[in-house]
Amino acid sequence: MQKRFCSCGAPVLVEYKLNSARPWETRFWGQGVVERRSLAVCPCCGRRLDIHSLR
Repeated sequence: MQKRFCSCGAPVLVEYKLNSARPWETRFWGQGVVERRSLAVCPCCGRRLDIHSLR
């Protein structure tokens, strides 16, 4: 997993899955113990997560 950041500065963990139907797939995870779940939007600002927009 890699630690990336939303444009608002919130940390997000990125997992790259290579065993999916597509050549590769990304999955986003929250960092805290409570937030350790798959995410579709930033837990801080609500922006849709996209690997190309994360820093």
